[in-house]
Amino acid sequence: MRPEHYVTIEIPGSERGCGFPRPVLAGAILRVLHGAFRQYPGKFALALPGDLFSGLRVFGQTRADLDLLVTSIDSHPVIRDYGRIGYPRTIPPGYSGPWKSYSRFRIPTRKSDREPDGRLRRARIEKADQEKLPFFVLSSTSSGQRFSLYLEVAEGTAPAGECLPDSYGFSVASRPFALP
Repeated sequence: MRPEHYVTIEIPGSERGCGFPRPVLAGAILRVLHGAFRQYPGKFALALPGDLFSGLRVFGQTRADLDLLVTSIDSHPVIRDYGRIGYPRTIPPGYSGPWKSYSRFRIPTRKSDREPDGRLRRARIEKADQEKLPFFVLSSTSSGQRFSLYLEVAEGTAPAGECLPDSYGFSVASRPFALP
């Protein structure tokens, strides 16, 4: 996949005390996108444009890919009721603006921490808090466990080759890439 087209799913948010807060809605929308991304592996990449959790931007190689995505998610109640899918756009040829890499910042579970006293888990949580990393609160459909998916956002450059995102649409250490 080469990021050539994108669509933004706006998250309108709510006033204090009315409806759901944006981070909660962003997590719900990410769960829906994760399902579509797993159905079509490697076709879509995800970015957080502008204000944190004001929207999610999905990149695809072709307009047809984005049409496929929209068709598969637009009738889902979370998207239909709480998100606004924008019009697909094309990244201008030779785009010279900023590029960012979005990748998961892994925090081991209590069970998977290789340190018996939980030192690694605590250190990773402290680092995520100190750096104020954005995160989504999600729940696993397979295990029912709730977890936080933290993101590392780093400056990057336009990808020279194919981008192979994970099932959440993010860059991985073995396959790094950046998005505009």
